[in-house]
Amino acid sequence: MTTNARPVKARRLRPTARAWGLMAAGVVLIALAEIFGVAELRFFGLVLILLPLLTLLLRVLARPKLEIERAVYPTTVAAGDRIRVVAEVRNKSIYGLEASSYIDRVTGTDRQQVAGVLPAVASRLHRREGRRRRRIAYGLTRMRRGISQIGPLFLENIDGLGLTRRVIQVGDPVEIEVWPHVHNVDRLDIPALRTGSEAEIALGRAGDADDVVTREYRRSDALRRVHWRATARAGELRVRQEEHHAEVVALVVFDTAPTNRKGIDPAFELGVSVIASVLTRLHEIGYDTELLETHTEIDDSENANAGRESALNLRTSAGESLGRVMRHLMLVQPASSEDADDLEELHMRAASMGRGPMVLVTRTDRPISESLIDFAGYGDPAIAILCGPAIETDSSATRFVGAGWEVVRMNSSARDPWATPRRFGVAE
Repeated sequence: MTTNARPVKARRLRPTARAWGLMAAGVVLIALAEIFGVAELRFFGLVLILLPLLTLLLRVLARPKLEIERAVYPTTVAAGDRIRVVAEVRNKSIYGLEASSYIDRVTGTDRQQVAGVLPAVASRLHRREGRRRRRIAYGLTRMRRGISQIGPLFLENIDGLGLTRRVIQVGDPVEIEVWPHVHNVDRLDIPALRTGSEAEIALGRAGDADDVVTREYRRSDALRRVHWRATARAGELRVRQEEHHAEVVALVVFDTAPTNRKGIDPAFELGVSVIASVLTRLHEIGYDTELLETHTEIDDSENANAGRESALNLRTSAGESLGRVMRHLMLVQPASSEDADDLEELHMRAASMGRGPMVLVTRTDRPISESLIDFAGYGDPAIAILCGPAIETDSSATRFVGAGWEVVRMNSSARDPWATPRRFGVAE
């Protein structure tokens, strides 16, 4: 089976070029037999014509019945991760299947398809279980954010004589959700996003150290979160639960303005990862969080108002799962036009809430409006994370610092953008 860019699709059983050649040769032999009166030539000509036709008839009747079962490891996938796909092909027919070349379609990665050779699959009457099923296994690297598809599987089945050919589709595509990659935001060196005692200083709004809500120690808890006074009183390890943060809503604003790049925009993809990571950290240290986007596009005109409100208000309480927001971030894309600008509505939304931490994630490959920079007045602290390629003079960072933002600059063109964040003018 060819593995070029042409799309693969199922094809009915049909003669191959070899079969047509044999039948043409048979016609020529019969014609020569009539001209020269040689009966043997007529016999051989009939054999050459009937052999492909009989093979085609037998293959129509002896069609294998195949089914496939897939497994993907790991089951939860983040952007950039590697997955392993294992597919088992079973034959439910009384007729066996010859060795066949295969193509398995894939999306969401650098590869468009995986090709190989599937060994012969015996009929369901074969006494050995291992001969009635065959396994295909392969790995996919650097999975892209979004919904990826694996399959269907296509088998190019040719008989032993090479006279007939068909392409069989086995199974349907399997969808896999690839969520944004969540990183450790400690690498950004932002005190307000740290855990443990540093978070108590930076984020505590009410009560003193003795008022902190604690719970029993779990194996996954970091030792720096141990509350030693509560441990001494209880006689067992206790850690900070920090539920008092839930009284303050942390605003996270994502600039989803249109991009100038065709295809995948590294700066935008980095921004999605940053948003997911920041939301996860704020959630871990006990904040209610709300995700706001600067541009929203609603397709359903009948429910435009409800859809717009839902897109503008992605609120998650400290006790809820972030699953709904992560699924939203899995699919979010830059707006198609500036017409979907919602900055005025976002200002009204931010002004109606208390002054809690605010994190703004934007890109430096486009003009940044003063209206976006003015969000600093709603945050305490206000943190701007700028994603884009490295440049010598960063005027965007200077403008944000001048407006009172704590600024982190991340190089989206670096091999590991999280390795070298740059800090600018921390507000006092």
